[in-house]
Parts: sequence; structure tokens; C-alpha cells
Amino acid sequence: MGNNIEQRINELLAKMTLKEKIGQCHMIEPFFLFDSLNKEKGEAFNNLLDERFIDKLLNEYHIGFLLFGGISSLGNDTAEMWAEFIKKINQYNQNTTRLKIPLFFGVDAVHGVNFIKGSTIFSHNLGVVSTWNLDLVKEYAEVVGKELETVGININFAPTVDVARDQRWGRVYESLGEDPYLAAKMSEVLVEGMQSTHGVGACAKHYLGYGESTNGMDRIPADLSDRTIWETHLPPFQAAIKAGVKTIMVSGGDVNGTPMPASKKLMTDVLRNKLGFKGLTLSDWDDVYRLYKRHHIARTKEEAIMKAFNAGLDINMMVADVETLEIMERLVNENKITLERLNETVRRVLRVKLELGMFEKSEIDVLKAIEFNGNTESKVLGKKVALESIVLLKNENKLLPLSKSVKSILVTGKTASSKRHLCGGWTLGWDSAKEEDLNFLTILEALKLKLPNCEITYAKDLKELSEIDLNKAKFDLCLSVVGETPHSEWLGDSMDLAIEKEELNLLIAAKETNLPLVMVSVIGRPVNMIWPQDNISSILWAYLPGSYGAEAITDCLFGDYNPSGKLPISFPKDGNQIPVVYNARRYTSEEIFTKYEPLYPFGYGLSYTDFEYNNLQVSDQVKLGSDCLVTLDVKNIGNIAGAEVVQLYLQDQYASVTRPIRSLKGFKKIFLESNETKSVTFKLTTDDLSLYDENLDWVEEKRKIEVQVGYLRKIIELI
Repeated sequence: MGNNIEQRINELLAKMTLKEKIGQCHMIEPFFLFDSLNKEKGEAFNNLLDERFIDKLLNEYHIGFLLFGGISSLGNDTAEMWAEFIKKINQYNQNTTRLKIPLFFGVDAVHGVNFIKGSTIFSHNLGVVSTWNLDLVKEYAEVVGKELETVGININFAPTVDVARDQRWGRVYESLGEDPYLAAKMSEVLVEGMQSTHGVGACAKHYLGYGESTNGMDRIPADLSDRTIWETHLPPFQAAIKAGVKTIMVSGGDVNGTPMPASKKLMTDVLRNKLGFKGLTLSDWDDVYRLYKRHHIARTKEEAIMKAFNAGLDINMMVADVETLEIMERLVNENKITLERLNETVRRVLRVKLELGMFEKSEIDVLKAIEFNGNTESKVLGKKVALESIVLLKNENKLLPLSKSVKSILVTGKTASSKRHLCGGWTLGWDSAKEEDLNFLTILEALKLKLPNCEITYAKDLKELSEIDLNKAKFDLCLSVVGETPHSEWLGDSMDLAIEKEELNLLIAAKETNLPLVMVSVIGRPVNMIWPQDNISSILWAYLPGSYGAEAITDCLFGDYNPSGKLPISFPKDGNQIPVVYNARRYTSEEIFTKYEPLYPFGYGLSYTDFEYNNLQVSDQVKLGSDCLVTLDVKNIGNIAGAEVVQLYLQDQYASVTRPIRSLKGFKKIFLESNETKSVTFKLTTDDLSLYDENLDWVEEKRKIEVQVGYLRKIIELI
């Protein structure tokens, strides 16, 4: 197979003109190009399927990659519309282009096929990671990959595998949390699942260090030591590469003074030569030109393009600026970008297209695309992911689960009657969906279905709450749903992590009713929860749970599901406490004492039952180069069945370099009936017991390490 692919690459490359090669190295957004050509260049194309427009794309520009951005819309955005559109472009490509090289079609399906109406919208990444369930996460990614393939999409700009080290960052909800080990495990199964059909290529993004800018804001420079890069930010990309990821998108931010699209050190020396990545590197939206427009490390477009491609970038997401193609041709003719370098990229493009079977792909079956859109499998998984992601943050006096025999409930908060708030950003658009374009239950509707005989009174805001006569109503309890305005990227940056003022004021007013109060948080990242923690009896954090979030939330509230989610990121007390990560490198002395004291720690999450850990077994001594087994017993000592995430951490007692306070090195999610006991076994590999020394060499060292599982502790010595 490998030799056959290389032979076909050689044959195609020998036939390609310079213009055809350059076209394969660029992404165009057809909606933007259509508008640009019509408005700025006086063209008169009727629509995106105007053959004159497609001909220009394919036979004049020779474009090999079409992307569809979050703010673009294809008619009524149904599966039928998308499948028909892509099918017609493919047919035109086959019938009119000289070499008939298939096109990449790329989208940001970052939490389900979120650009098509009727598809299942899944929880965003941070919620997915909160499940701590690798099998479930892989299933979810598989379903998304299958659905994408039916409509003709072959590159998904997902998963986002950024490690979020600052909770103020606007893209925290898209991240894999603060821990590199957990992020790496999730990255691996997300890529494996997405690519399981062998017809869709995943895209790990955003390489590199995007989640740790100097002030926590989006697209702000990051100053990262090599140690931080290797220990914290590279692991999820290493895992994606191990899983065979086809593409990696580089971020538009700069790391240590060099914007990523121009970083030969990180794109070539590290990603290619050290990590062995064989696929395609892509720029993000217009980021090559931003080398001179924003970063000012290039004086002209020409210099920006030259720097990016010579540093190792393969595909330029140029959006609609077709002048780029002429510039690139000139640079190659002037040998400022060598033909050898161009051929290297074209080989990679053709290789990925051949590996994905694109040359042999049968024509898109539009009826299958319609049938598969929002299929039963995705619906079941959508709810399961939402259920397992929900974290019980507080449950004073075991107010939860609520009784289904309650007669009267007061519900507050506009999010209770909103579908768009359940989904957040990147839903049928870049920052938010329209309410009327979503077809699933709101929390209020799910409550009414769950409790058909209960009187439910709803107040969406302070005005409506003030109009309720609490003396006459005789409510059994108040359920306050607190949300956030859907946002994307920098629009979500927050310096103080405050709950939106209107939402907090309504929550405070709900408390003043003196009813038993439950808070449901539909917020995508940690926020300042000090007041709720001090004043509210029970708190559920549901993230941005998607299409089946309302049903999942009500199932958890009324005991049809026992919450099992665990936090993949720490909750600081407020923005002033940042940075607060559980695995910071520790230092203590008589003069300085730093504590990890967040409001809710990494790995935290309550249950309606209780678990007991016993009988931790591990060898006292482990030889260098050997694996190590860790076993223990876990018992459900409560009266309710439930799932527990057993987490294994290591804490170095000493080493040649400073080490994290502690490091996650294993986790398993197990289900236990009441009074049931299960034995859990972890295998610590030599990699788990290794570290980067002063020279950043990956080594094992003789030292003592404390193994920590729950409240159990055991010292092992590496000899």
C-alpha cells in the first residue's frame, strides 16, 4: 500500500504545473471569495454553484482545499443542502479538471456536526473531558466522523487539544483542561475515533501554547520555557501524532517572540524532526498575512508568505485573497521558495488525499446524508456524554436528588428557556445559533416532561420574579439556572471570571425567597463561584451540554442519573488567584509558602453516594526500566449505585529538577452498585516514571515517588 501511494504521488507530481502545485497549498473560503469577486472585482456570479465561479476556483486558481468558516451559511444549512453542494463541486472537478485531484473540504465540527441543522450538538470539549471516559469519548468522535463523511467533509478542524493554563482565556470551553496527561489521553481517542472511517482526517489544534498567553487573553503572545513546552503543551500533540492525525493547525499567536506560522523551530525542528509528524500543517484564518499586518515580523505579503512556507507551513488558509497565488508563483520562480520545498508540501497533500481514499471515493449519497443527519446513535451518545460530564459541586444536607413528588417548583433564569445557551459558541455559526434554528428541549420543557403533575412557575428575570407573590405560591423549592452569553474566541476573554451581573443578581434574589435552592450552572468554564458556594445548598455544573443537555440535567436533578463528572480544570476563587493549576512546579521555604487552594480542585466532583478506597498495593522498590503495577479496592458504601473516577497521582519526593506538586498518571471510571467492591489495577510504565532532566532529555532517575490514589499513599523507590 505504501509503495503504491508513493508511486502515484510521483506520477501525479510529474504531471502537475507550477500553478496546480501552488493551488494544492492553499485554502479558500468560497463564501468569502464569492463576495470578494462580485463586489470588488465586478464579477456577476449568480451563486456558489454558478459553473463560472466553480471553474475559476478549480481551473484558474487550481484550489485543492475549500474551507467553510463559522460565519458562513449554505442556504438552509440542512444535510441535504451540504451534501448536494459538495457533490456538485466534486462532479465538476471530475468532469473538467485536468488531473482530477480530489478536493479537501474542511469545517470546524468542534462539538458534533455543529454547522448542519438537525445534527446532534454535543457538549463542548471541556464537558467531554469531564466524563473521564475514554471509551465514550472515542465513540462520540467516531459518530461525528461518520456523519461528516456522509455529507462529503473529509477534514475536520478538530479536535482542539489545547491545554488551558489560564481560566480567563475565552477558549477554555474548547480546551482539554489544564492537565497534559488527561489532555493527551483524550487527544489520542478523539483522533482515533474521528479517523476511524479512514475517510475523514482530524486536525489537532492549535499548535502550540495557545492556552497559556502572558495575560490569559486570546491571541496574546506566550512566553514559555522549553520545559513548559515539552512538559505541558506538547503531550496532546504527541498523542495525536501517535494516533495518526492527518493534519495539525498552528495557532496565530507568537511563542517566545516568533509567531507560530513562521516558527521553523516548532514547525520543523520539533514537530517534524523530533515528534515525527508526517501529515499536513495548516495555518488558521488569514494568519500568514498577519505576520505583517499584526505581528510586524514581515514587511510585505511576499515576505510573510516566504517566511511561513520556508519555516514549514504546508497549507495557507488565505480565505479569499487570491493575490496570494500569484505571489507564491513569483516567489518560487525567484527561488525564494524552492521548488523542492513546494514539492515537499504537494507530496504531503497528495499523500493525505490518497491515505483517505479520496481518489477512489464513490459519489456522495445525498439520501444517506439526510438519513444519517442527527442519527439515533448520535442522539444516544449526545445524552450520555452530557450525563457523564455533569459535575456535582455541592450538595449540602443531600438536598439532591430531588423527589419527583414535589408539587410546586419556582424556576428562575433565562437560560432555563433557551436552547442556544445549552450549546454555546460554534453552533450553526461562529459565536451563537439562533433560537429558532435549534430543535430540542429547553431545561424548562424537560422539567415539565419529567414532572407532569408538578406546578412549575417560571421567572426569566428579576422583573418577573418580583411579580410573583411568594406568600401565596407555596413553592417546595427554587431551581435557579445560571448561564452565560454564547461566545467564541476573544469575545469570551474575562479578566475577573465574574458570573454575568444580571445572572448573579437573579441568583441572589432567588436565595432571598428562602426556599431550598438548587443552582444549575450552564457555563463553559470556571467562573467566580464564591457567593454560590457560600450561600447555595446544591450546585450542578453542566458546562455547555448541547442538544440533550436539558434532559441530562433533569435526570441528574431527580436521581435518574447519579452525577459522575470530575473537573478537568481548577476553579480559582476569582481572577486574582490566577495562575492556579494543580500541577505547578512546587516550591516551599520558610520565607515563601505557596498553596494550591482553589475553590474546587482539579479532579473534584461529588456523587449521590460515597466510595471507600482500601488495600493499596505497590512494590516498595522498582528497577529502572521496569513497569510497576498499582492495585487497590474501591467500594460503594452508599445506598445508590454510581460511577467513580479512580485517579492515580505521583508526587516526587526529590529529583534533579523541580517537579510538579503532583502529576496525574492514571485514571479509570468504574461503575459500582450499592455495597459492591471492585479491584482496580494501574500499570505505571517507564514513561510514567520518567522526567525531562536539566538538558530536557527524557530519562528515568533513581528517586523516591509517592503514589497517591484517593486518600491512600505509598512510597516507591526507583533503584
